[in-house]
Amino acid sequence: MEIYVKFDGELRKVDMKKLIRLVIILLVLIIAIVVGIILIVSHVKGKSGDKEAETVSEGDILSKDYYSFKDTELMTYEMPETALEQLEESEPSKEDTLSDVYAKMQRDYPDFAGYLSIEGTKIDYPVMYSPDEPERYLHKDINGKDCNEGLPFIDARCTVNPESDNIIIFGHNMRNGSMFGTLDEYKDRKYYEDHPVISFDTPEGRNEYEVMSAFYDRVYYTDESAFRFYDFINAEDAEDYSRSVGKLVSKSLYDTGVKAEYGDKLITLVTCSYQEENGRFVLVARKIVDK
Repeated sequence: MEIYVKFDGELRKVDMKKLIRLVIILLVLIIAIVVGIILIVSHVKGKSGDKEAETVSEGDILSKDYYSFKDTELMTYEMPETALEQLEESEPSKEDTLSDVYAKMQRDYPDFAGYLSIEGTKIDYPVMYSPDEPERYLHKDINGKDCNEGLPFIDARCTVNPESDNIIIFGHNMRNGSMFGTLDEYKDRKYYEDHPVISFDTPEGRNEYEVMSAFYDRVYYTDESAFRFYDFINAEDAEDYSRSVGKLVSKSLYDTGVKAEYGDKLITLVTCSYQEENGRFVLVARKIVDK
């Protein structure tokens, strides 16, 4: 089949081979442009997704690849009503009642170590301790059921009776504000001034801690030379205690005026933060002892 086109008043025969080649080249160019646009859009969305993961991810304490974006509720809804009633029945003035309540809690939930709360904040949860299975409550509720939030839990290297020099408690940085999702509010001095005391009641009694230091840090690589706040659990001696506490205080975003001496017990709350890779937000407090 021959095709003619009129050009400058003359009919000219179209070279079909050249026409086909031209059409193919045009199709290839169009496909290349479309693919390029798709790749650019995907790359931009990917960058946006990465940023969202860094800023609103619910986070994880020990696992680097945990990113869950579904909304969640406070973990207490999983606790049986009887357990909640037992906790609510305890009165600050009745130490014997508290011991009885916590004895029942430990009977029903052997890993129950105590109850953590900070007045005026969302932090108000049972704390678990399972040294034989350190990460058990990373994604489990008090009944052992799977859940994203998990529960605050004590570092397996710590001891609760007798107490370590420093009891480290991990909690998820949940984007809905539950667990330790509001812990990094302590970055602001005013927030600290409004919430200077942490309560951590255990079967041994009621305990209050004065916030001593609040800071951002991270998990370090094994070949890095740095003070690792998460490795300070028991001091070798008074000198080691003083040196370690000095490091913790020097990292603080502001001066609380709270000091610790050898023999003082500490509590450290830790959650993920996204100011850098493997970032953490840390709150350290000293146990208040009546003298």
